[in-house]
Amino acid sequence: MKENTLEEKESDNENGRPGSEISLDSSDSNRKRPSLRGSAKFRRVPSAANSQGSMEDKMLALNALLSDSLLITEFPGRNGEVSRNGKTEDDDTLKDEFGDDLSDDDFEELPEDGRSSRDVDYDTDLDMDYDEWINEAKREIENDKTGEKKYLHMCEETGVIPASYFLNHIQEKEFSMKYHGLGPNGAKAIAWPLKTNKKIEKINLEGNWIEAEGSIYLAKMLKNNIYVTELHLAENRIGNEGAEAISDMLQKNDMIYSLDLSGNSIEDYGAEKLCRVLLKNSSIKHLYLANNKFEERAAGWLREVLTNNETLETVDLSWNHLRTRGAIAIAEGVQENYGLRILNLAMNGFAQDGSEAMGKALKNNRTLLELDLSHNRIPEAGATAISQGLQHNDTLKVLRVASNPLGGEGPLELLNVIAKNDMSEIRVLDLTDVLVTPAFKELQQSLEKDRILTVYFGNVVGEIFDFSSIRFDPFCDFRRNPMSLLIEYCKEAGYRLVDLFNDFDRDGNQVISKEEFIMGIKKAGVKISIRQLEILIESLDINKDGNIDYRELVIGEKTYTQQKIKLAAEAKKLGRNVSSTKLMDDMYLKKMIDENYA
Repeated sequence: MKENTLEEKESDNENGRPGSEISLDSSDSNRKRPSLRGSAKFRRVPSAANSQGSMEDKMLALNALLSDSLLITEFPGRNGEVSRNGKTEDDDTLKDEFGDDLSDDDFEELPEDGRSSRDVDYDTDLDMDYDEWINEAKREIENDKTGEKKYLHMCEETGVIPASYFLNHIQEKEFSMKYHGLGPNGAKAIAWPLKTNKKIEKINLEGNWIEAEGSIYLAKMLKNNIYVTELHLAENRIGNEGAEAISDMLQKNDMIYSLDLSGNSIEDYGAEKLCRVLLKNSSIKHLYLANNKFEERAAGWLREVLTNNETLETVDLSWNHLRTRGAIAIAEGVQENYGLRILNLAMNGFAQDGSEAMGKALKNNRTLLELDLSHNRIPEAGATAISQGLQHNDTLKVLRVASNPLGGEGPLELLNVIAKNDMSEIRVLDLTDVLVTPAFKELQQSLEKDRILTVYFGNVVGEIFDFSSIRFDPFCDFRRNPMSLLIEYCKEAGYRLVDLFNDFDRDGNQVISKEEFIMGIKKAGVKISIRQLEILIESLDINKDGNIDYRELVIGEKTYTQQKIKLAAEAKKLGRNVSSTKLMDDMYLKKMIDENYA
């Protein structure tokens, strides 16, 4: 009877009629486990299901089996549908098999998505961890050390076209991406990979119009960055909001020592935010705020910064709207400052009162090395006030007062003060586009012979230029090049340039200081003027550290040789075979030029 019942049930299952898929008769040795249609994970159950115990033991074993299902992705009914309570007709079949002892409470309630997450061992037909697979790409991006994957991901998120330039230079020490049209989203795309970058120390994003939004992204990136030391964001239209974001960043970042926010339409409000931070910041040494919209109120805050901050060495405030009162405020700050080296105040409308205040500042300041007052409407009386400050100044080396209406006597007074002050350190006096008198020109020529001084000026009043004296001279620059004089001296003396270098290098450290070089030239008897000597030092000192090393000397000699070859080819076009000695002969070259170009 039992065998017939089993056969009938199996036949019913094969024909698709309702029936139980299992038989729990203890006399049947070929027992089958219950099947919940769909994909499921089951824990291995020990021999309790095979025991010959009571019905209660069998129920406990079945409950353990059903309650430990881990993953059920689908509960199809007979028509492929899932019932509302998560059970199918298979559940009713089990009830038929076990009777009323099997209640709804014996079924574990599963979430609507059919997933359970018990942390036990299971047999499964799934060999892949889907959570790990889904998050694999995300982990690869987060663990990206180069920043390339992060950049590409952010480009995809923001809809920005990836720039190959960024990917090619992201591992360099100095990252410069000027005028690439990044915009706010482009700045966002590069900010994330730069956050974890440990290579880049200098960032230059000039002219990308990242606006306030883009500057906020960069500021967040830099808050905890300890590698970037120079940040250049000129011409980016960040405005007051962007200036405020940068100010907040500087409160936490003390690694940046050079900051350029020129040309960003920052007004007095943004200047105030920056100055409040600069009053406490001791890391920024070079600050560039040119071509903004600073007015008198901003000048007041800048005065406080100049008075109290002794870390700043370079400040550029050119092309703002400081005007006379703002100029006076800045001058008061300079007067009290003891750390500033370079100050650019060009194009701010100082007029007479502002220039007089700056004259007082020069009288008391003992650290400023370079001052630019060009394009400031300084009259003759203003030049007189500045010259009075120069009488007591022994530190300033470069003074630029170009394009100012200094009058006829103003330039001469400045030059007279420099001539009379034996302690004056002025090396460059820039009076470009300023009319001067013949007396000024005479004094200028005399000072340039006796001192290391260069004076730039405009036309001379009353002087008539003789255009007939103009001749085309292709060798002019070469003949005026002091390096030519040095090379020719070595040749005549039977020296190599490296031998001359070793003679000058007294301490044998392969570096010649400016003083050693001048002393060596004088002792060697090289016929060269002080002005030519100054030009020679400037041309050889490639890295501008004030010294000449062996590498720089080799580069200078190589440049000279290349120039000589080029000039020899030029002379050959004229039908002349010119030796290097003849190239140095002014009379010979003058005769050749007159014959061919007159």
